[in-house]
Amino acid sequence: MPLNFTFALSQQQTFELRCDYGSRRLDKTELAALINLCEQNYYAQQRDHLPYLTQLGRQLYQWLDGKEGWLRKALDEADEQTIYLDLIQTSEAQGLNPETERVALGLAHLPWELLDDGSGFLIERQNLSVLPVRSVQQRQTQVIGVQNRPLRLLFMATSPEDPRVPPLGFEREEANILQATKDQPLALIVEESGSVAELANLVKSYPEDYFDIFHLTGHGIIYTKKDYGSLLSTGVTLADNTPCFITEHEVGNMQLTTVTDLAKAFRGRWPRVTFLSGCHTGQVPNKGTVPSMAQALVKAGAGIVLGWARPVFDRTGIVAAQALYQALATGATVEEAVKAAQQEMIDQECTDWHLLRMYRDTRPIAELVTALRTRNRERLKFTAPEQEFLDENNQVKVASRFEFVGRRRPLQRCLKALQETSDQIGVFIAGMGGLGKSTLAARLCTRVQMQRSNFARVVVIGPLDEIGLLTKLSNKYERFADVPALLNEPKVSLKGRLQNFFEAIEKKHNQPLLLVLDDFEQNIPVKDGSLRMTAEAYEILGAICAALEENAAESRLIVTCRYLNEDTLPPHRLHLESLATMSSSDIDKICFPLDKEVRQQLRTQKIIHIADGNPRFLKWLLEVIQQPGIAADELLNRLEATEHKFRENILAQTLLDALEPEEQKFLARLSVFNLPVTVEIINAISPSVTSLQKQLSRICHHSPHPAS
Repeated sequence: MPLNFTFALSQQQTFELRCDYGSRRLDKTELAALINLCEQNYYAQQRDHLPYLTQLGRQLYQWLDGKEGWLRKALDEADEQTIYLDLIQTSEAQGLNPETERVALGLAHLPWELLDDGSGFLIERQNLSVLPVRSVQQRQTQVIGVQNRPLRLLFMATSPEDPRVPPLGFEREEANILQATKDQPLALIVEESGSVAELANLVKSYPEDYFDIFHLTGHGIIYTKKDYGSLLSTGVTLADNTPCFITEHEVGNMQLTTVTDLAKAFRGRWPRVTFLSGCHTGQVPNKGTVPSMAQALVKAGAGIVLGWARPVFDRTGIVAAQALYQALATGATVEEAVKAAQQEMIDQECTDWHLLRMYRDTRPIAELVTALRTRNRERLKFTAPEQEFLDENNQVKVASRFEFVGRRRPLQRCLKALQETSDQIGVFIAGMGGLGKSTLAARLCTRVQMQRSNFARVVVIGPLDEIGLLTKLSNKYERFADVPALLNEPKVSLKGRLQNFFEAIEKKHNQPLLLVLDDFEQNIPVKDGSLRMTAEAYEILGAICAALEENAAESRLIVTCRYLNEDTLPPHRLHLESLATMSSSDIDKICFPLDKEVRQQLRTQKIIHIADGNPRFLKWLLEVIQQPGIAADELLNRLEATEHKFRENILAQTLLDALEPEEQKFLARLSVFNLPVTVEIINAISPSVTSLQKQLSRICHHSPHPAS
């Protein structure tokens, strides 16, 4: 049984300590002195001094143990070395005088993690380490029990681009968590934006109780107007000593997030464990008179919340997270996992190991999932990629929101350019094939349309001509009789017609436009290396840019193109965004859903090297080498020795050779079509419907995405 100590408050505003061995009255003056000592020698220190820590731990131990020796007796008898400190009554007390209230709230402020019996810190014991847990909320509601499946972790990192905030290596923490759990299957869902608004959208996309853990990493602060007033957005006010987490606005700007903001994001659908991996998140502010962020989240509905009591080193946070999730994934209880994290921090010589705090309510939350070899344990299942497309005709397939990784900064920069208040009229996204230009364009459209639902979307793919563009726009707005007429006015220039068009759809019909020109490289005949577009495309793009600029239009333009040479563009006010290859941590996220055996194969590293940071090429390559009849090692050797620009040709030839002769003939027949056609037309060239379905299924399964 664990050790239970309850701090009670009488009507006379006096304190009692209760346990299985009895109760005793506590000296309020002695308690206040102990809290003051901790404030001076612990919380106010920039660096820890071991003698101070030992002295504090010894005083806390002797005070809790008392002359009766309750703590010594309990530790000798208990088979589970966890101390539950019941602070429910003292944290909920109302109408107390200021002195009593400070002591009542300050009980959670005391660094119980430092308990020292004279032979060392209790938490450092190798055989039976002692973990203090702060219980701060009584709840009788049901919570799901242990689940016979792999652990599910929702990870969110926040690191706004602001000179006032130190940059955070969140990619390294994420990669280390993946590394720590590589031998224990773990479903990791990453919220890529760092925005609480986007977190709320993601939580709504999953069933209730889907996630076991929410891990939030970044910078935490205790807000005061004097120190952090300049960080607040215009029109926002906060009370002094409010615990906050520094998160990101949708365009990457800084945003101070409070407990209320996080509670709104989850709407009562809290995972059983929340880890606030940021400084001060477990600290009781204002000398122990304001609940910590972790404690307040428990009050707001979260079951178990972990936080840090002071500024913590990045390395310490990473070490703790690795050990914690490795233990939880193997079926350990939450308390056992926190002990494992504490012990690992000590073993790794993290001097700030004692800053980790655990708050919880009274619901029975123990193990989250079963051990790996448990009978009938559900295998790890990853959500199948959704069939998401950039355009309404389903020609340009893009990565789904759940597959979209590694483009936080480009997404934020482009969103800033697409804002209504921006001086720019759109974005020009450039990069080699497979880097995610179309996917980024799709995400931008989704985000803009979520914020401004009146926006319409028109996508033009490939070659750009005036009639085709005007027809697309007319069809989109055909319910407004005046719009097609404005677009087809014969005596007005193209720029003039577009100006009249934008004015009508925005001011008269309140239906501004997101115009996407996808695969714009098809308008650039690469013959002399100049990357100049065709005369017609140049004229049309120039007219669109001029019309948007001169109208100060709300509508926006998005262009995706493999090539970018600013000297060849018409006059414009477009934000130019060049996509780079994926980072190693983002590549790890793409590979993570693979079976453990596949990831551990030596040739997987060769695959990652060959893909060279191109996500579409990597996904395609991973699919190809797992197909029957493919000589994987030979294929990889050929690809590794080949220039990147020819690698897709080798893959395509390998896939073609793997098809049956009849399937190759069928594919040849289909190649005569350059535009989308109906199934009925294809049926005319296919031997039978059954054969058609079989061949299309086999061929499409092995083919790369048309765009990503």
